[in-house]
Amino acid sequence: MGSIEVQGSISVLVEPSSEVEEMPEMKYYIVYANWNPEIQGRAEDIKKAMEKWTKVIEEAGCKVKFWGSALGVPENALCVIKGSPDDYLKLLPAEAPYTNTRTHVVIKF
Repeated sequence: MGSIEVQGSISVLVEPSSEVEEMPEMKYYIVYANWNPEIQGRAEDIKKAMEKWTKVIEEAGCKVKFWGSALGVPENALCVIKGSPDDYLKLLPAEAPYTNTRTHVVIKF
């Protein structure tokens, strides 16, 4: 499995194959981040913030598959989003309940 830098902190994980005949489909965006300081460490505030953020994500045409805390990475927040690249890019200017994101893109061949 390889990693290709696409834009800033967005990476695409790909499995090399000599049999690929068409463009792969981007399926999921795995976002690692840090909770914003005003909600950091407060479970109820994080839950409320994520309920609001989920609505913003859905309005952009994407869907939250799950969210929570990440293990084994320096970031303390994790959000997995399903959607098209165009819909996902609509989220970039929006104000999320987390910051300093690092995103992996899961693609399907």
